[in-house]
Amino acid sequence: MSNRAEQLFQSLQIADSIKALIGQSEDGHFDCKEWPSDSGEVQKAFAKAACGLTNAEGGVVIVGMRARANPSKDEPDLIESAAPVADTSAVKSRILDLIGQLVEPGIEGVEATEVNDPAGSGSGFVVVYIPRSEGAPRRSRKDWKFYLRIGSGTFPMEYFQIEERFGKRPPPKLELYLESLHVAAQTHAPSKPARYFVLGLKNAGYGIARFPSIRYRPTTGLKHYDFGIDGNMGFGLPLRPSEPEWKVFRGGVDDVIYPLEVRKITKLWQDGSNIGPDGLPYQQVYAPTKKYTRWDFKAVGFQCEISCEGTPTLVVEKSIPELSVTWP
Repeated sequence: MSNRAEQLFQSLQIADSIKALIGQSEDGHFDCKEWPSDSGEVQKAFAKAACGLTNAEGGVVIVGMRARANPSKDEPDLIESAAPVADTSAVKSRILDLIGQLVEPGIEGVEATEVNDPAGSGSGFVVVYIPRSEGAPRRSRKDWKFYLRIGSGTFPMEYFQIEERFGKRPPPKLELYLESLHVAAQTHAPSKPARYFVLGLKNAGYGIARFPSIRYRPTTGLKHYDFGIDGNMGFGLPLRPSEPEWKVFRGGVDDVIYPLEVRKITKLWQDGSNIGPDGLPYQQVYAPTKKYTRWDFKAVGFQCEISCEGTPTLVVEKSIPELSVTWP
């Protein structure tokens, strides 16, 4: 989870964090609600809230908190007090069922957590994560309206907003793919080991990624493997000319990455060391047929830039832990 809605959901997993919201204002990413006693109000309220958040940037619904309207219409609602539900398990189940039945088309990735207060009891709060939906907007089957979360309010969408959303195609979502392979002999120095990786791109979105691109600095500890992904100078995307400090792989007109596809592009490798903290080589360990030496691979911080047509360039960082092996 990476965006604000996801981070907010993760931070509200204990009762103290939820109650710390008292006195704060609702905003475009979270909505506080008491649990209505009337079944019809429950259906209407949660279908509307889910549609509003998913049609915007996604967000969190916190059930078991009381908010009051600010006297000034231009100010957001304030969270006034806790109003815990009596049975968090039943409320969680009911909310997930309602969102599944009353939102059209369905929302993928909805999550809900019970936060009991006091711990071990059946009462407390229910925190519901509503992810952002791409493509066509969602509407409530309770009143057949499309809603949008704006600030601390949820409002019916205007005609032009609905029209614009129906005309949009779902975008691609490129992510870094960095797979650790194995430790094996270096190509140019077979007496030394190297730690090998596969570098690629994954399209986690529902649109086609056109002109995909990734560039990185091979000076971060992971070196470019000259023989490509297949060992025969073949690369998953064309290797483009660039400044010496950069390696750039960028696709042309025919290089597209389809939804949910992983495109493996090339291999990277890391040099190891058999020198201990005291500055001396590690002692060799003898076995019946071989002798082994300890080799250390340092932790590496890998950074790259990813982009494709229609999306902004994304800077991605990946931490690779250190590794010690006996080799060969």
